[in-house]
Amino acid sequence: MELKEIIKLQKEFDLKHKINFNWAEEISEKNLEHLQFLVLSLAGEVGEMANCVKKVIRGDEQYLTSKDRITEELTDVFIYVLKLAYQMNVDLERSYLQKLEINKSRFKSFEK
Repeated sequence: MELKEIIKLQKEFDLKHKINFNWAEEISEKNLEHLQFLVLSLAGEVGEMANCVKKVIRGDEQYLTSKDRITEELTDVFIYVLKLAYQMNVDLERSYLQKLEINKSRFKSFEK
């Protein structure tokens, strides 16, 4: 499945998600609080993932037994990235490829 298809699935899910918050609203100058909410939500999910990793590093949990939870939190991070991309009208695939070229020139280890 391609990224565009995954984004479409997420948007369809968000449009059906009925609460007081419009989960599929396009972000513009008129609703920057929506952008703020999504970025804070993304940061929260990154924090939850980091907390799982911290417990493994600290020795409280084993990596293999924590991997499913870490994967779940990583997937939550991915969902918020998808949401931000479509709600900001960002072509994530194109942006990634452009950034990859920038990084290749920044990090000379990719030169032949």
